[in-house]
Amino acid sequence: MKNRLFYYQLLDEREEQLMNKAGAESFYISIAFLLLSYMIAVLAPSLFNPRMILIIIIIGTFYFFGRARDLGVTYYSRFHFTFLGCLLLTLVITAILMLQNYQFNIEIYQHNPLHIKYIYAWVFTYIFYLPWVFIGNLGLKSYGEWAQKKFEQDMDELESME
Repeated sequence: MKNRLFYYQLLDEREEQLMNKAGAESFYISIAFLLLSYMIAVLAPSLFNPRMILIIIIIGTFYFFGRARDLGVTYYSRFHFTFLGCLLLTLVITAILMLQNYQFNIEIYQHNPLHIKYIYAWVFTYIFYLPWVFIGNLGLKSYGEWAQKKFEQDMDELESME
């Protein structure tokens, strides 16, 4: 069965293993910090701030890229979304934003999730974020093509040195 939501191509197996190692290490660190923030939320709710989770995600991402660089990873695999994947990703982003919107503005929508203002907000949010998702996907696609060309050049240089 072919995946129809995103395109993924492996450039180098050894570097993929190093990326998996860096990803596992950053995952364990992120889980530890998330568990700590959960304990803070349960035991001392007045000290918990939702921004803590965002900070943990940012720290985990930077640790992942730093650790991958330390391990010597120079090639990242090609990855970008298909057209259907972009539409679905935009829907996920819209759903997350609109659920928070409904939670904070429940009085404006008169406790009715089918209120016309709320439905228009869904449509506007989806239409607003759709071009940004496509632009980001175009960036991922062009970066993947650049990485593959660089990989092929480096492989040609290695073959010519031998």
